[in-house]
Amino acid sequence: MGDKVVLGYWAIRGLAQPLRFYLEYLGLPYEEKRYYKPEEWFADVTSAPLNQHVLVNLPYIKDGDELVFESQALYVYLAYRANKPELLGQNPKEQVTLASVRGVLQDLFKSLITLFTIPEDQFEAKKDNFFNQEVLWIAEKLSKFLENQKWAVGDNLTYIDFQLFEAEEILRNYKPEVFTTLVGLKKHNENFANLPAIKAYQVSDKMIARPFYPPGMYRWG
Repeated sequence: MGDKVVLGYWAIRGLAQPLRFYLEYLGLPYEEKRYYKPEEWFADVTSAPLNQHVLVNLPYIKDGDELVFESQALYVYLAYRANKPELLGQNPKEQVTLASVRGVLQDLFKSLITLFTIPEDQFEAKKDNFFNQEVLWIAEKLSKFLENQKWAVGDNLTYIDFQLFEAEEILRNYKPEVFTTLVGLKKHNENFANLPAIKAYQVSDKMIARPFYPPGMYRWG
């Protein structure tokens, strides 16, 4: 293990933003390797040590000689690295609930990506109908689920809350007038934003406010 873990990802929010929040909450010393151009990533991925790993991908964690790939695996690795395995769920019920919420969140993120990659010449005509038909119902389902509990699995914070917060931030920025009606998501968003580590990070110079998605490839972000 190294003195600092390294988080590698593009210089956008994307898949890494919940991990940035997570690292801040965990209090692990870390630094970022931000890739601004595809050729920067290509240079690294074709060189040691990244080119020695079959599963190489972004985002990744480098911890001394240890390399970990794939977003969901990073949350598990970092929880153990920080001696906070309770963030993976403290009992079977929490772990099952976490997995259920993760599945719904994956559907929400996929729908948002599909929305924001509608061809440019069709986006204005199709965006509202697509949002109402393909995105909103998933958000409403999550919101209803969260109405009577503080965190995704109940009383205890877990790593899925970090991913949930990023989904909320996308919705809050894209459709603020709709987000205010999603009571459960709005409450969760406020609770999470007021965690001391998250509150401090969001006003620091490390925070990436925008873009959420790669500029030019997405219609919004």
